[in-house]
Amino acid sequence: MKSVVVRLLVQSFLGLVVLMLLVGALLMGRAAWVFRDRFPGYALDVRIDGKAFDQSPRPLRVGFGRVDVTPAVGGTHPPVWIAGFSQGRAATGVHDPLEAVAIVWDDGHTRVGVVSVDSIGIFHDDVVRVRERLPADLKLDYAVVCATHNHSTPDLMGLWGPGLFESGVDPVYRDRVVAASAEALAQAVAALRPATLSLHELKVDPTGLVADTRKPEVYDADLRWMVFRDPQSRAVLGSLVGWGNHPETPWAGNTELTADFCGVIRDSLERGIRYDGAVRQAGLGGTHVFVNGAVGGLMTTHPSTTVHDGFLGEDFKKPSHEKTRALGHSLAKRLLDAVEVATVPATTTVPIRVVARTVELPLANPNFLLAGMLGLLDRGYVRWMTVRTEVALIQLGEASIACIPGEIYPEIVNGGVVRAPGGDFDIEPLEVPPLREMMPGRVKFVFGLANDEIGYIIPKSEWNTEPPHLFGADSAPYGEVNSMGPETAYLLHGFLRELTESAKASR
Repeated sequence: MKSVVVRLLVQSFLGLVVLMLLVGALLMGRAAWVFRDRFPGYALDVRIDGKAFDQSPRPLRVGFGRVDVTPAVGGTHPPVWIAGFSQGRAATGVHDPLEAVAIVWDDGHTRVGVVSVDSIGIFHDDVVRVRERLPADLKLDYAVVCATHNHSTPDLMGLWGPGLFESGVDPVYRDRVVAASAEALAQAVAALRPATLSLHELKVDPTGLVADTRKPEVYDADLRWMVFRDPQSRAVLGSLVGWGNHPETPWAGNTELTADFCGVIRDSLERGIRYDGAVRQAGLGGTHVFVNGAVGGLMTTHPSTTVHDGFLGEDFKKPSHEKTRALGHSLAKRLLDAVEVATVPATTTVPIRVVARTVELPLANPNFLLAGMLGLLDRGYVRWMTVRTEVALIQLGEASIACIPGEIYPEIVNGGVVRAPGGDFDIEPLEVPPLREMMPGRVKFVFGLANDEIGYIIPKSEWNTEPPHLFGADSAPYGEVNSMGPETAYLLHGFLRELTESAKASR
């Protein structure tokens, strides 16, 4: 009897071991599949020093393109899961269209394109897919794909599906956005024509527009603007606007798709500031691109922020489309007013210089790993716990553009990184000097969520997950849960510093 019991125990133990080995093999197989490299060997290293232009200057040309990416909502169409805030937010309608808007610059030697999509984020793999769709005859030397980080658009990242463990990404819609981004760039190339460029930098008080909901309070609130005109008629062909704020003005209760204040700015610059069909301030015509800036930290038009509508003489505090309109009109008015009184010189010859390369970053966020295993975050890895992403520095005459693959904290860009009391690492700031101090040029743009969305880019000296908490708070701040890890900011700052030094050395 005793031997039978022993035999049964041994068999049970062996069965358990086999089961554990089988489960382990399945998990390892799942991990190998989920975290595989979608584009093995992909590496980008662009270095255009502008010397060809210096030797043979040619007139600037610019082109614009625009493609609607609004999905069908309701009826027999599949549900559209809205990204941002929480899961299970199905779209019930469309308030205003979503777009992919592109601009292409050509200095006669180099051609660069930027497309900005009304989306919460676009992973680097999909950026590569956009580039693969660009025909060689477009002759684009470099293409940038940005997301506006809009929180009232379809989920393109996978975190906001019908439930906690279900992706919200519709692969058909994702393919449509990829195709639309490439089409918008192709339209812009086809529309290339001679242009002049004028650069504007408008100081903006963030009060009543955007709040920083995490200490230290540092903003990227100034408006930076490129305006392109016909050299002969002086008619505005279009523009590119840069500003830093989360497009989530209607907030979590909204279930209508909307381009948020990004769309209001674009429409107001083109067709004017309008109420009930009546134009209150004339627009400029043309096509206008909005690109978001440094939104980490966390930049948002919070429900506690009251936005004043100067045209209606009303204040809007409760999240709504009317509050969104007031925010967009307030910013558009600053731009339109600036054009009317501008004495900024316009140039017809604008050299283009580009340094861009793929880089690798370590992943230290177990939540991202779990989301990958569950099939929520569908992005590739170059190897275990290592992500491929991209950084770039573009110079357009006296303008420079830093392309950041996520939500960078404004203090890394503008200065103000602190040795935060209560931080997990009691160290002096590492991400110094600030990015704009290193960048060349007179007007310095930062394109956030450019060519990837890796999450929050947090200064290491401000990183906090363990008690004691920052600045004596009772709990850990929001941000780290959606960051790749405490080394991300320092590493990216180093990569960008190398790009700025490389750009200076090539002059």
